[in-house]
Amino acid sequence: MTFALWLAVGVSALAWLMPWIGPASPTNRTGTLALAEQASVPPADWSGLLSPAAPVAPLGSAVSDAPGLRLVGVAGPVRPSAQGVALLSVGGQPARAYKPGDAVDATRVVLEVTAHTVKIGPAGGASSVTLEAPRLPPAATATARP
Repeated sequence: MTFALWLAVGVSALAWLMPWIGPASPTNRTGTLALAEQASVPPADWSGLLSPAAPVAPLGSAVSDAPGLRLVGVAGPVRPSAQGVALLSVGGQPARAYKPGDAVDATRVVLEVTAHTVKIGPAGGASSVTLEAPRLPPAATATARP
């Protein structure tokens, strides 16, 4: 039993060392590959198994009623006590991250950020603008064809 165990350890070590040692002699064999006769079975048609990808409309950004204000993205809060972050582009500028309470411009602040919406209005007042993030398209699924 012990001999068989040590033999297996030696063979394993030799198998691991062979790639580093290399072949014993350079092999310069030239040969031909004999092709088998063509099988009578037609080749498999894989195109029927996977449906082509459905065209997906690119996700745009939500354009608001307020001129110069564009919602680029939303990171909604994970817990109810946490705050979300909205990516807003104001006046054609690159998008910046805004948390609730941050000033968007001289008169408006971000009032609330949820998973899909951002409410903007005067500080301490009711929301005057509600931006909604575009919904994701449904997931593309493959269907088998008969």
